[in-house]
Amino acid sequence: MTILTKQNPELWGGVIEFPDLEPGTYTATAEAWNTDENILEGSGSTKITVKAGETTDCSITMILEGQTAYYSKYMILTDYDNKKHIYDYKTLQEASTGFTLGDSYNAVEDNNGQIYHIKDSNLYKDNESVLSIDTSDTSNLIKNPLYYDTITNTYWIGLERSINFYLKNSDNSYDTTFHRTIGAAKGESFLNFAIKENKAYLVYIEKDDPIANIIYFTKDENVSLTEQNRIQLSTIGVSGEVTDMAVLGDGTVAVLVRSVGVDSETEGFNNMSLSDKGTVYSRGALVLLSSDLSTYEVYGWKDSSRTISATGKDTQTGTLTEWTSITAYIPEYEERNSYFYGPLKIVAIRPKEIVIADCGANFVLPDYDGKKNGKMYAHNRLMTVDLRTFAISCKKEFSESELKFKNLMVNGGGTDSYTIKASSSYNAYEGEK
Repeated sequence: MTILTKQNPELWGGVIEFPDLEPGTYTATAEAWNTDENILEGSGSTKITVKAGETTDCSITMILEGQTAYYSKYMILTDYDNKKHIYDYKTLQEASTGFTLGDSYNAVEDNNGQIYHIKDSNLYKDNESVLSIDTSDTSNLIKNPLYYDTITNTYWIGLERSINFYLKNSDNSYDTTFHRTIGAAKGESFLNFAIKENKAYLVYIEKDDPIANIIYFTKDENVSLTEQNRIQLSTIGVSGEVTDMAVLGDGTVAVLVRSVGVDSETEGFNNMSLSDKGTVYSRGALVLLSSDLSTYEVYGWKDSSRTISATGKDTQTGTLTEWTSITAYIPEYEERNSYFYGPLKIVAIRPKEIVIADCGANFVLPDYDGKKNGKMYAHNRLMTVDLRTFAISCKKEFSESELKFKNLMVNGGGTDSYTIKASSSYNAYEGEK
């Protein structure tokens, strides 16, 4: 094996060979270091499959770690009542920015750490109103109406009915030539979009088919969009709703899928009733697709269900149903930092990681003999995904008094518990969380 180092500059850009690998699947990781300043300037990884008697070649595209790479300085977090909070990426504390976002919807950070957000049909840069959005019907805005392209340093606004993407020009006017209208007459609903230079990605669902589609377009010489490829969530092997998407620095398309609810994967827990015949979903996935949508990898997805059991008798007294078990797609407690409970938003992008706001719940059924109620444990977390190793970890878990992304409750109970027994005097069963 030959190592490329500063002491061997003639080998830079050359070939590293591993002549004695056993057949199998490997992950090759490369890093470029500025050894004078001990700074990591670039990194990347790729998976390779080695077959017996064959030579396998691979190239690794590195993500820049230097000044040309995009760095989120902040994490813009949304409380369940739509109040926005700006947290410093490094300190994990609320940042002193000199302005507040309040209940503005959507917010994006540019290359200089300035934050754009929409309120009352106006686009703001920090506290400054920079543009009035020409729409008389704000319900026409899609769920993710503002997107920032880190490569071209421009922001985009999408309107649902016409599916136009508006580019901010230097004179603060709109360029409406970069657009695409797709089947509005068929009742399609558009959920998210992301743009990187001349490429555009849309997530939409059709009227009679709730499964989300991801479409990839390129802008041709006539500045209209030409469809290149599309893929369904069912093809990827995940289900639920797409909550966010972004195009990373190397062109990878990151998509968040959230599967949270009782019996339905998208209805959530809010004031829902559990049933011993029902299914509880609290899971999600980060899907990383190639820029042409031809390949993908899924991270953090809980694919198999487990049974959560109660302790005690299997009888029914009067009108009180006493549960014995529920079927749940929820990580085991010891797996909680390897899976998602319900990813909602990509809140920070760094050259070697992304940070995701994740919200869901774990459940404990009651101990009937011990007269202990069941309990729901809500989780509001910031999860990081290392873009070199793709390891998932918890960056911060918020207490409900500090911040909660969703106001989770079941069957009219409190925000973190539900009553199973008729009496409210029993203590909560503090078993497996």
